Amino acid sequence: MEINAKQDVRKVKTRNILAYGCGDFFGGGSFLIISTLFMVFLTNVAKIPPQYAAIVVLVGKGWDAISDPLFGILSDKTKSRFGRRRIYFLIGIVPVIISYALLWNSFQFNSLAIKVIYYTFTYALFSTVYTMVMVPYNALVSEMSVEYKTRARLSGAKMAFSQFSALIAGTIPGYLVNNIYSDNPEMGFRVVGIVFGVIYAIPWLFVFLGTFEQENIPHEVSTLSLRESLKELKSLLSNKTFKVHIEMYLLAYIAMDILSTSFIYYATYYLFKADHFYYFLGTFLLSQLCALGFYIYFSNKKGKAVAYRLGAAIIIADMILFTILLRPSSQTLLIIILCIVMGIGFSAIISMPWAMLPESCDVEILCHGKDRSGAVSGMFTLIRKLTQALVLWIFGNVLAIVGFDANLTQQTPLTVNTIRIMFSIIPLVLMIFGFLSSRKYKVNPQTFKVAREEIERIQNGGKKEDINEENRKIIEELTGHTYS
Repeated sequence: MEINAKQDVRKVKTRNILAYGCGDFFGGGSFLIISTLFMVFLTNVAKIPPQYAAIVVLVGKGWDAISDPLFGILSDKTKSRFGRRRIYFLIGIVPVIISYALLWNSFQFNSLAIKVIYYTFTYALFSTVYTMVMVPYNALVSEMSVEYKTRARLSGAKMAFSQFSALIAGTIPGYLVNNIYSDNPEMGFRVVGIVFGVIYAIPWLFVFLGTFEQENIPHEVSTLSLRESLKELKSLLSNKTFKVHIEMYLLAYIAMDILSTSFIYYATYYLFKADHFYYFLGTFLLSQLCALGFYIYFSNKKGKAVAYRLGAAIIIADMILFTILLRPSSQTLLIIILCIVMGIGFSAIISMPWAMLPESCDVEILCHGKDRSGAVSGMFTLIRKLTQALVLWIFGNVLAIVGFDANLTQQTPLTVNTIRIMFSIIPLVLMIFGFLSSRKYKVNPQTFKVAREEIERIQNGGKKEDINEENRKIIEELTGHTYS
């Protein structure tokens, strides 16, 4: 179903693009604050031993295994006068504030068990609210427009807000806690929870008011039960484009998770520049944001996989330089320059997989004849969260095995070398595989046009056997199935 600007019931305007994009201010910043500060909050302020703090996070991620695909399916089945996606943005405004504020409140319970139960509950509550708005949000692009360039602009606006939010989340909360409220970190974290809960809730009103769901983009509302729908999710993995897409996405984000988790350890125990860490992180995040516009333009011309591949190549070269050039005696300026280059590379590999999401949804229609953008989005989010939990678990255990001791300012050579490998070598290897994986992704502006035309033809009553041979080969390459 190729619907161009002339056929769209509503044209996607700049204000709609900005309204859509601002929703990922929540997605881009909320979990970054959690990944950088939540463990410190649990151990140092809430006074929970590290092994029990890890349980809080792991149980929360385990709940995601249920909530992510569940909300994907629910949004696919939803009927309301506000649409099947947008209604969740309106519902989620108040829960975003409450759940984020509760997460950072340090009630001084006397019982360790009660502390663990409380923070496990609040973490699971926040994860549920996050999923409730973000899964329909990620699926909405497919229903605002089917034009390749319009979707790229929507995804580009989403990533611009996301990376700007990440820049704020990576600097301001830590500054508040460590500087403004250094004498009372308990109050500092409480302020972070309330202020950022409000900041993350407000954009959803603009998303709700400024977006829409095209009425002339046909989709099916599933009549399957939730149990049957959950079983059906496994068929998504028979979609060749989706499989390659997930592969690229996981390689990129696992590299990002490992790098971001080990970054502060690398700066503190190898470079001995802990006081410069926020400068390094800030320049890394700022360069990500600044490079995004180029990648949006480039992907519209050459395709998203080519843009991803360019970013992966930049990261590979930069990680090699990190390994060869940097020593504890290295100048701060050199480190900042390498962080800037690293951010330019990561701008592509973390933005392009999200920009590819509507394409996986379209190919899913060709594979199975169903619009399951909510299910695709839910599966996408679920796999991401589970791998993130696995990375954090592995990282913590590796540090324990090599004898990391937080009470020491000078770690053993084995510990320091392990931190160096985790920071630079592992992301380097992952990006080599990401570069190779991106070569298997066959959606580009030309093949996308063929896919959309074929969807329109079939939905207008055409038969699969009437497709011409050239287009058949393209569809089969995208789906991984014989098209008949």
